Amino acid sequence: LLGESGTGKNLVARAIHYSGQRAEEKFVEVNCSAVPAALLEAELFGYMKGAFTDAKESKRGLVELAHGGTLFLDEIGDLPLELQSKLLNFLESRRFRRLGGTEEITVNLRLITATNRDLEAMVADGSFRQDLYYRVEVASQTLPALREIRTDIPIFCHHFLREFSAQFRKEIREIHPDAMALLEAWEWPGNVRELRNVLERACIFGQGPSLSAAEIPPLHRAPPPAHPSPAAFEGAFPIPKRVTLAEAEAEYIRQALDDFGGNVQMAAESLGISRKNLWEKRKKHGLLT
Repeated sequence: LLGESGTGKNLVARAIHYSGQRAEEKFVEVNCSAVPAALLEAELFGYMKGAFTDAKESKRGLVELAHGGTLFLDEIGDLPLELQSKLLNFLESRRFRRLGGTEEITVNLRLITATNRDLEAMVADGSFRQDLYYRVEVASQTLPALREIRTDIPIFCHHFLREFSAQFRKEIREIHPDAMALLEAWEWPGNVRELRNVLERACIFGQGPSLSAAEIPPLHRAPPPAHPSPAAFEGAFPIPKRVTLAEAEAEYIRQALDDFGGNVQMAAESLGISRKNLWEKRKKHGLLT
């Protein structure tokens, strides 16, 4: 599954799984960019007791858990080269060993992969294995950017409005035409994910019954400067009253990810933390979607 970040590749993967013959089996999703590289191999293939310092007991990996069902590897372009080799060996034989183990485990599953990166260019520069590329590129589908299907924007908006109105117990029943015109005119560089986040924020602070243009969060954000001055932060991240510290941190992380189109590495650098630290914070706040 190809396409820009935020186009809903994970939802399409789920639709493929639940409309097929494996629908009664497990759907296991792994975001290769969200899990720190040092942990990814253990997450995928599991490990035996004593395989490393903190391995106090054996653990099945996500590949093993997906037996009979579907394994979805999101952002496969971020898979480290050493893991690309192990994944290729597994795809060719359907067998693998846990970390620290000697027994071969056979798994029958369907693999779906997704990326917003140009894998052909990565093959050319040596950052993605050519043989693995041919294995995962058997049947590909590119999802359109939201700006290419603007007539679908009202459909998405009303769906998210119903979802968040119920979630936040708000009586917001419609979107004012001026607000809808604003939403339809935006280019949506973050695609459906960005639209969903905008509607979520609007519903948190909206009063209803009609969502007005004034309640739509700002739709234009520039990346922060490399060496920002104190004045650069004036008005950059307003915090409404009665918002907890945890809610503010979650919103700030969500905004950073939006600013960089979902690129975890760039978002982490802009926040001044490591990629692993950002992953831990996203897990804490339920942002690993």
